[in-house]
Amino acid sequence: MAKKNFIKKIKEKTRGFFEEEEYEDEEEEINLKTLIVVFLIGFVIIISIYLYINKGFEFMKPEFEEAEDREDMRQGNGEEVIQFEDYFMEIESLENSNFSEGMNHWSTSDGGELYKDSISKRTLNKGDYHSPPQSLQIDCFQPSCRIHYDIKPHSIVIGNPHNPKSGIWMGVKPGTKLKISYWYKGCDHVFSLMSYNKEGNFENFLEVEDSPSSTKWVEKELIIVVPKDEIAIGTEITINSEGTLLLDDIQLEKIE
Repeated sequence: MAKKNFIKKIKEKTRGFFEEEEYEDEEEEINLKTLIVVFLIGFVIIISIYLYINKGFEFMKPEFEEAEDREDMRQGNGEEVIQFEDYFMEIESLENSNFSEGMNHWSTSDGGELYKDSISKRTLNKGDYHSPPQSLQIDCFQPSCRIHYDIKPHSIVIGNPHNPKSGIWMGVKPGTKLKISYWYKGCDHVFSLMSYNKEGNFENFLEVEDSPSSTKWVEKELIIVVPKDEIAIGTEITINSEGTLLLDDIQLEKIE
């Protein structure tokens, strides 16, 4: 009887031993699966971060067909030429032309990336103007000093006004007839109408010459036709000597 009990105990211990080994094997298998899942999740997260930072792999961005369609919209240096909407489709003239809204829409490039050495100060003159409530006063301390019409409702220092994204460019159709007029008082200056063409180049295609200094308010007026290759225009009033210039009622209107 004692021998049978002894054999029974041995069988129970042996069975328990193998059951423990099977349990440990199952636990190791579960741990291995968990590690694999964690590794895969981490790999996916790392790849997602990389794609977000680098805007995707090159082979994931097939743009060859689009690039061929846009060849005529690129400059010689490979940069894409900006397409402009006709500024005068909805707006008849320049906004805030009499400075009733402060200096909004009138920016400078003095002290910017392109004209780092130019120094000027812009203020609103409420005591001397052509039409109320005020005029724009430009004090030029280190010539040349410049003021530009900005299509955005702010007044900032523009790094490079020749950049098509600078905010000074107004889309226009070739052959459009425009009337330029403005009033000034003070030092001599040049009013330039710059153009941006289909090839992505800019130039001063019109300069309102003969704007000598004056102690009285003087009006300048001119009618021009946009050249056939131009797709955008921008304004620039330049002071080439130290002095003070007052500006008011600056208009650039589309006429039939």
